[in-house]
Amino acid sequence: MVTKKRALCGMLVFLVCVMATFVMSLQPCLGAEDPSVFPSKPITMIIPYAAGGSSDMIGRKLSELASKHIKQTIVVEAKPGGSGVLGTSFVANAAPDGYTVLLATDTPMYYVPHQRSVPYEPRDFTFIIQVSEGSMPFVVRTDSKFKTFKEFVDEARKTQLSYQSQGPKSSGNVIADYVFSLEKVKVRHIPGAGVSEVVRQLLGGHVDAGITAGLGPQIKAGTIRPLAVAGEKRNKFYPDAPTFSDLGYKALIPFGAKFGVVGPKGLPPEIAKKLHDAFKKAYEEEAFAQLNDNMLESRLYADPEAYRQYTIQAYEGLGKVLKDLGLGK
Repeated sequence: MVTKKRALCGMLVFLVCVMATFVMSLQPCLGAEDPSVFPSKPITMIIPYAAGGSSDMIGRKLSELASKHIKQTIVVEAKPGGSGVLGTSFVANAAPDGYTVLLATDTPMYYVPHQRSVPYEPRDFTFIIQVSEGSMPFVVRTDSKFKTFKEFVDEARKTQLSYQSQGPKSSGNVIADYVFSLEKVKVRHIPGAGVSEVVRQLLGGHVDAGITAGLGPQIKAGTIRPLAVAGEKRNKFYPDAPTFSDLGYKALIPFGAKFGVVGPKGLPPEIAKKLHDAFKKAYEEEAFAQLNDNMLESRLYADPEAYRQYTIQAYEGLGKVLKDLGLGK
């Protein structure tokens, strides 16, 4: 009898172990919520820059508007650092359950990865929606003596000038250094920590110029003046500012700053669609259009596949250009 009880106990222990192993093997699948009930709790949108910049304003307004369409609160959380890499890495490593998304921008997505080691690349995300395109103007204070970009370059041949971007090895930093290298002039780069710092340093007279997206409110207020624009075309709100291509820098990658929403790789398609549909309805609202107008930027929609293709092509194309210029890793 004792022997039989021991055998039975042994069998039960064996079965428990087998079931535990089976359940553990299913854990990744069980961790994803049933798409039919998603979302059952608040969603977090990570902004990879400090408060006050274009990413912050777009992410907050988009989240506010989308919350009512997806019937859950979308909480905005800023994780600035490393030219956007800190927040972008956080989302790349988050659980693919739809509860953590990123307001994605160009610098951490396809500039920085070619210049230093980061724990992700564009293929490590689920693309949900693209919502805006921002010009990246090269600006000076309105009271500056420089009226054209050529005047700035000519002065840089004689005097030590400085400019600030939103971060080290950011898109603005790369673009400006590339243009100055073509002109064979040295302009000191002062890396910032977001758009708001670029504005403070420029208006405070600590730097001679600045280059970043998100400067629309200051341009509109008349406190700064754009001398050139890094973008595919001139900004409709200040059309007198030429693009760098207009100025003859034809080899320059003409990217504007694209803003969109992405999630971690492996996000279930049904959940990704729910997120897309909520953000698309937010995108279509007049309040979001008005925000873009106030920022002097453009709403620009792209569906998940078009957004993914553009980002990967930009990443691959920019990598080649940076390598040829000796600016990549």
